[in-house]
Amino acid sequence: MEHPWEHQARAAAHALDGDSVIIATGTASGKSLSYLVPVLSTLLDGSEAPNGRGATALYLAPTKALAADQRRAVAGLAAPLGTAVRPAVFDGDTPVEEREWVRLYANYVLTNPDMLHRSLLPGHARWSSFLRALRYVVIDECHTYRGVFGSHVAQVLRRLRRVCARYGAEPVFLLASATAAAPGEGAARLTGIRPVEITEDTSPRGETVFALWEPPLTEYEGERGAPVRRTATAEAAELLTDLALDGVRTVAFVRSRRGAELISLIAQDRLAGIPAPRIPGAHPDTAPHPGPPPAPDPWAAHETDVIPPTGAAPDAGEEPRAVAGPGPGIAPGAVTGPGTGVRPDTGAEPGKGVRPDAGVEPDTGVEPDTGVEPGKGVGPDPGVPADTGVLTDIGVTTNIGVMTDTHVGSGSHAEPGTGVGSEGAPPTGATGPNLAGRGAPEGAVPGAGRRGGLSSRIAAYRGGYLPEERRALERALHSGELLGLAATNALELGIDISGLDAVLITGYPGTRASLWQQAGRAGRAGQGALVVLIARDEPLDTYLVHHPESIFATPVESTVLDPHNPYVLAPHLCAAAAEIPLTEADFDLFGPETGSLLRKLEERKLLRRRSTGWHWTRKERAADLTDIRGSGGRPVQVVEADTGRLLGTVDAAAAHTTVHEGAVHLHQGRTYVVRQLDLEDSAALVEEASPPWTTMARDTTSLAVLDTEAEVAWGQARLCFGSVEVTNQVVSYLRRRLITGEVLGESKLDLPPRTLRTRAVWWTVTEDQLDAARITPEILAGSLHAAEHAAIGILPLFATCDRWDIGGVSIALHPDTLLPTVFVYDGQPGGAGFAERAFHTARAWLTATRDAIAACECEAGCPSCIQSPKCGNANDPLHKRGAVRLLTELLRSAE
Repeated sequence: MEHPWEHQARAAAHALDGDSVIIATGTASGKSLSYLVPVLSTLLDGSEAPNGRGATALYLAPTKALAADQRRAVAGLAAPLGTAVRPAVFDGDTPVEEREWVRLYANYVLTNPDMLHRSLLPGHARWSSFLRALRYVVIDECHTYRGVFGSHVAQVLRRLRRVCARYGAEPVFLLASATAAAPGEGAARLTGIRPVEITEDTSPRGETVFALWEPPLTEYEGERGAPVRRTATAEAAELLTDLALDGVRTVAFVRSRRGAELISLIAQDRLAGIPAPRIPGAHPDTAPHPGPPPAPDPWAAHETDVIPPTGAAPDAGEEPRAVAGPGPGIAPGAVTGPGTGVRPDTGAEPGKGVRPDAGVEPDTGVEPDTGVEPGKGVGPDPGVPADTGVLTDIGVTTNIGVMTDTHVGSGSHAEPGTGVGSEGAPPTGATGPNLAGRGAPEGAVPGAGRRGGLSSRIAAYRGGYLPEERRALERALHSGELLGLAATNALELGIDISGLDAVLITGYPGTRASLWQQAGRAGRAGQGALVVLIARDEPLDTYLVHHPESIFATPVESTVLDPHNPYVLAPHLCAAAAEIPLTEADFDLFGPETGSLLRKLEERKLLRRRSTGWHWTRKERAADLTDIRGSGGRPVQVVEADTGRLLGTVDAAAAHTTVHEGAVHLHQGRTYVVRQLDLEDSAALVEEASPPWTTMARDTTSLAVLDTEAEVAWGQARLCFGSVEVTNQVVSYLRRRLITGEVLGESKLDLPPRTLRTRAVWWTVTEDQLDAARITPEILAGSLHAAEHAAIGILPLFATCDRWDIGGVSIALHPDTLLPTVFVYDGQPGGAGFAERAFHTARAWLTATRDAIAACECEAGCPSCIQSPKCGNANDPLHKRGAVRLLTELLRSAE
């Protein structure tokens, strides 16, 4: 490397001097070389060590795919050096026969935080030679470690530092991040070490055209007469088809797993039979040209984000809507404007889309590892040991998972927070049905079109696929065999897919950091690129389309995480004590709450204090007390009942709403109906079918205030922040006809309730304030409900979350406050910092909420302003004008 860019040279120099470094520059700015230069140089210098191993380095990635991609890159760079650099992946897919070699001989180990938590740290004695020589810890894509997941990873890294110190090592931390506000502060919260901060990007960049695209209105009406706009997913499928026809290599990012499957399916239908040009290294395509694409299959309209039918709730995998007309302004280099119409064969006839599963979870693109070696017969405990339930008050809990917005009771409405969906490989050693015959045929690209022609070069990439399916897709994308891919944000991170010409972003991804990460996937290697942000029918997307300065002239958010959250810290103290007995010398490392939590853990008889420190007392593995991704237990395996074939997995948190008995389930373009959900064995048995309906889960939610930690008077109103307990239960599901959205029936479900202790922000209003806002009893519930929906939709502008990370409840008379109250809460045990951020930015947050509702051109409310995709109460009652008046009076009182 003779001529590095300046930011690369600075990062490498600091690292070689022994300084921890965070480099936070744009996508495709060469961050990998910034840390690989010092790491590989150090490994080469130590290659002649007497023990034959010399220095070692540990690489942490948030996904298996990224770790595997980095291993390929390192192997390519190190190939001319012989065996001096020996990279190896260590994750849940690593065969047992390879693991011993990795421990003893690899000097650059690539893994993920899950394996560090579940396997490497609990088994540190077996890794002693590696840890003793550890010089560098690389943390790639560190901006993804936010919220509760980031807080867990922060404690895992503190445990790593502690174990390294036991072996006399003090590794340098090298962090790579997307552009972020205050990256040094975020890195310090994550690692406990203040790094050198490098943020100036000196890399050359090709021209990027960035368009803000607002789908056109249709002639149809949605819920309660709301105008219906063509959906973002339908637009994305259409654009992906057009770009593929022009030979433009494209990735379409979509929020939900179901949406990825359906964009791919619709594009494949359009392209079936159109001959594909030969690509070097691609499979030959010999299918004859059958003429124009076939008429759309009605099932192709069944997608997470298809146009809501008249009278149907907006799509759960897609969030609400945008107002008519182009944005009022445009940032330099951007293009905005409404959709100009679509061909009649779009695959989603306006107004006749279908209501998909309400419980579709967003995909984080992460793959939790069990950390248990295959064949050992010991799997991680799916949750907290049965006799530790007494610890729920100090943090040893599991996530309750997805909650959909539902009617709670008279005058009460709730919008759930969700445990973030995660990409999960099946737990190693899991028991259950016969899993023989699983996976895609050898040599095939899984999920690619099966009808030949260009359709064979379109596929979906999402969480829940089997390891061999993921690897095949990654190889096909990297080689250029695939021309178009519909993907969840599993591909947002730094996997090398150079050569992309365009990126379609199907709805705002929740944070500016994610937006620019996804946009940066196009035009790598200095090429020009096209990026299109397709606005969903939801308040935040509408706001951004009409306020482009919020994208192009606003800094990227800072990362929110709280490593001192007791719900996070307590189980990690247990894990640390099991690794090496804790002493008072560890208090500074783990934070100010350590002493008080250790006393509580002693009282619960999980730890015992002896002269040498605090010791773990149980037979169970302490690392199994917590799932660091907050998915609430081991994934549920989706198994074909007749064959025993494993189709994939669903997060435990999402199982109640997505794979309940009778649910319609999509996998790689095929439709299944769930025959049975066995929560005890974590298995959902499905059978292939093509029912003329889709399903939507319904649930009930209640909320109790446990403690008010902060309170501010806004005139007579009160703005509060504190601890709450949320109880949720899925009670039934609706069947909706595919073409019309007509409700065909409701079936009861018998699923257990789930309880979540978390943090919330809430505000109350008094009778005098209601009178001043002209809010009568008849419209009170609808006004509160509408304000709650819009507030949840806008909060991602002020906190690093999306609306699926948070939930809400509105009630005309809450039993704890004795006043009309709106709650917005974190969807993770113990809180994630989002509600606290909302409390501290409440005036700006609620002002933007009020303005977004008022600016919407609809008459009585629509997905662009107050209708929610998570509302199990069918967005009823809602009162748009009442919400505006209520928020205006609340904000006037705050002045």
